Amino acid sequence: MPLETWQNGNLALVKKLLIILVSGTVLIFACAGLTFWLSWQPQSWYAPLDYSSQEIKTLADRAEYRLNEEFHKVRPATDVWRLRITDEAMNAWLSGRLEGWLTHDQEVRIPKEIQNPQVHITPSGVWVAAMVEIQDDSPRPVALQLSIQIVDGVATILPVAIRLGKMPIPMSVFEQIVQDTQERAGDIPSIVPLMDDREVQIQEITFEEGALVLTCQTYLPQ
Repeated sequence: MPLETWQNGNLALVKKLLIILVSGTVLIFACAGLTFWLSWQPQSWYAPLDYSSQEIKTLADRAEYRLNEEFHKVRPATDVWRLRITDEAMNAWLSGRLEGWLTHDQEVRIPKEIQNPQVHITPSGVWVAAMVEIQDDSPRPVALQLSIQIVDGVATILPVAIRLGKMPIPMSVFEQIVQDTQERAGDIPSIVPLMDDREVQIQEITFEEGALVLTCQTYLPQ
């Protein structure tokens, strides 16, 4: 083979390898940049509300009042009733009432690293999102999808998916954490005791786009 032909062939091969290397490097950096960008982008439905707005306060008041009214209404023990709760109502309440309720009734506090929680209901379950300070005081949007089922008076809550921004994170990464949390939490009774010794049993939770429906029955004191 003539030397010139051999050199030209090697030069062409080097050019191809260089093109592949450069293209691969560009692709890797593009994927990394896209992943980083997606990790900072919240879900399309996530939009924190301003509780100082009178409109949001009024909506939160109505949501809380209606929930209390429906749960405390006097009903025949045989009456199965339903309550539909929308995203808007829940998020208005979450924007200004959650921390006070936890502190007063549950004696717990929201970790300072978690800010502006919101929910979004879909037919496949509940999304819970918040801005979470992962490091360096830079909150990132984190969303967790939950499946909720009630069987024989016991509510089972299971995580289905997790997103860092809009970037999916494999649930297998959190498998051990999920198992430990479930073992500590145990079974959650789907019964809400009332102040007059009656009980409201939540028999079923049905999910719609933008709302959940509770199917309940009120039992008289034994």
